[in-house]
Amino acid sequence: MDLSICIVSYNCRDLLARCLRSLQEHAEGLRLEVIVTDNASTDGTPELVTDRFPEVRLLASEENLGFAGGTNLAMYEATADTMLMLNPDTEVQAGALRRLAEFLRDTPDAGCVGPALYGADGELQYTCHAFPSVWLTLVAQLGLHRLLPWTRLFGAYDMTWWDHACPRRVDWLSGAAIATRREVWEDVGPLDERFFMYSEDVDWCYRLAQAGWDRWYLPDARIVHFEAGSWGDAPRERILAAHAANFRFFGKHYSHAAEVAARALVAIGSLARGNFWTIAGPVVGDRSSFVTNAQTHFSVAELATDFHGTWRLTRPDLT
Repeated sequence: MDLSICIVSYNCRDLLARCLRSLQEHAEGLRLEVIVTDNASTDGTPELVTDRFPEVRLLASEENLGFAGGTNLAMYEATADTMLMLNPDTEVQAGALRRLAEFLRDTPDAGCVGPALYGADGELQYTCHAFPSVWLTLVAQLGLHRLLPWTRLFGAYDMTWWDHACPRRVDWLSGAAIATRREVWEDVGPLDERFFMYSEDVDWCYRLAQAGWDRWYLPDARIVHFEAGSWGDAPRERILAAHAANFRFFGKHYSHAAEVAARALVAIGSLARGNFWTIAGPVVGDRSSFVTNAQTHFSVAELATDFHGTWRLTRPDLT
C-alpha cells in the first residue's frame, strides 16, 4: 500500500461523495487505502459509503468523536507508511497525492507536508500559519492583519506577506489536508482528543516542532476545499469553538499568564466590536451575511472572560 487516506465525516454526505470520487480519479497509479470514520452522521453517509464506494473502509462510530478522535481512529487502522489526513469537504486535483507522497519520501526531515488549498472560486486559502502568540492575538484584535497583510510583522499569522508560490517550511498547517509518515506519527503521538474540533492541527504541529520535525507547505500539490462543509449553518458555534480551542492551546503549551493575556485581549476586542455593531447596525441595515454579528462578539467576550475555566486550572493532566 502506497498511501492511506484518513477522512472524518459528519453530516456532509454529498461533499464526501465528491471527495471520494476525486480520489478514484486521481490515484494515478498509487495504491490507495481510503478509510472513512463517520461520526454518527444522520444524513445517510454510512449507507452512501457502503453502497457507492465499497472499496472504502468504513468505521461507523455510534457517537461523535470529534475531528481528533475520528482521525485517530482511522490513523490507527491505516496500513501504509505514508498517511494523509483529509477533510471530506475537499476534491483532490491531478498529481496532488503523488506529489505529497514523493515529497515525504525524498525529504527525511519533513514531519508533515500540506498542499495548497483553493476555494470553489479558485481563490487561494491561507492554510499555513505562524504559531499563536500573545503578540499575534493583539494584532488580530486591532485588525492590523487586515490593514497591513503584506508586512511580515502584521501578516505573520496567515503568512499573507508571502505569495505562497514555492515550497516552504512553516510553523503549522491546516488539518484539512496533512500528509505524514508512520514513523512521525509514532514518534509524536496522535492528535490530542481534548481538542474536540479546532486547534488539534496547531497542537500536533507544535509537538512536531518540539520533536525536531519540519513542517512543509507544497504549492504544486493542489486540493479544492469547500470550507465549513459540516458547519455551514452554524457560524456562531464555529467561532466560539475556535476561540475555546485557541485558549486551550495557550494553556497547554504556554504559561497560565499567556492564556489569561490572550483571553483578555480577545474579550476587549470582542466587546469593542460588539458595541460598534450594536450602534452601527440600525444605520447599515441587515448584515446577516456577516459571520460576526454583535451578539456573537458579546458571546466571544463572555467565553474569554470565563477565567475560572482556563485550561491549566482545569486540566492538570497535560501531556
